[in-house]
Amino acid sequence: MSMLAFELERPRDLASAVESLGRHGSRAMLKAGGTDVIVWMHKHAVQPEVLVDLSEVPELGGISFYPHRGIKIGAMATVNQVGTHEDARVHYGALVDACLSHSDPLIRNKATVVGNVCAAVPSGDLIPAFSVYEAVMHVYGPGGERDIAFADFITGPRKNSLAPGEIVVSATLPMPSGRSAACYIKLGRRNALDLAQVGVACLAMQGSKGAEYRLAYGAVSPRPVRAAEAEDILAGSESPDEALLDRAAKAAAAAVNPITDVRAGREYRLSMVEELTRRAVSICAERLTGRESR
Repeated sequence: MSMLAFELERPRDLASAVESLGRHGSRAMLKAGGTDVIVWMHKHAVQPEVLVDLSEVPELGGISFYPHRGIKIGAMATVNQVGTHEDARVHYGALVDACLSHSDPLIRNKATVVGNVCAAVPSGDLIPAFSVYEAVMHVYGPGGERDIAFADFITGPRKNSLAPGEIVVSATLPMPSGRSAACYIKLGRRNALDLAQVGVACLAMQGSKGAEYRLAYGAVSPRPVRAAEAEDILAGSESPDEALLDRAAKAAAAAVNPITDVRAGREYRLSMVEELTRRAVSICAERLTGRESR
């Protein structure tokens, strides 16, 4: 199936990119790495008349780490760049795991982390990681700059809260407090080039009242899900036993609402949410207490 004809614009600065979007309105779509939008165009799932390519906008590149603030990821930073970034590897285990779970090395060289999140595909690997780190999306558009909490950013499948003409310039993942450990576990039918059937990100942080846990899920709901009840059940426990893990796993399954599709059935996904929750929490608890090094 061939793509329909379209125009390509390559603005050289952020203001020009916003101007292009404003000029073309709903006829235009943004392209960062292009690994989502080009596939959608081939399948005629989207049919933009104009593609606004962001690859020549210098303000959108780069990764910056600030020890007390967190890691700031430019909109054009690729999945491989983030996945191999030394500070990300030390402080953001779930983010790095998610990057390395994404597609294959060739695609990771083109795909962008921010683009994967903005595409808002429920099975997107980076989405649960952004959720547990409580990312902030930095946006620029006709009305100037604004920040959007990640919890408010994705509004549904392939839908986000950007206003017309707005572009995500970068995203900041705040630094986890104190000692922390995190992981992302993806269940797929094969190891590479497959969408998640279930994805779970877990972050454990050492606090004054014991361990604090955050749990987020992908491919099991239209929007990102944090399992708040499961987090509360685990709170304070540095070494959760089987009974506590079971209670948290069942609470996590109650928080999600998966569908049956060609990749997996609803009941299977619910069962795997429980299993992956037990596994992810156990991994993070062991790392947090130093029983497993990473």
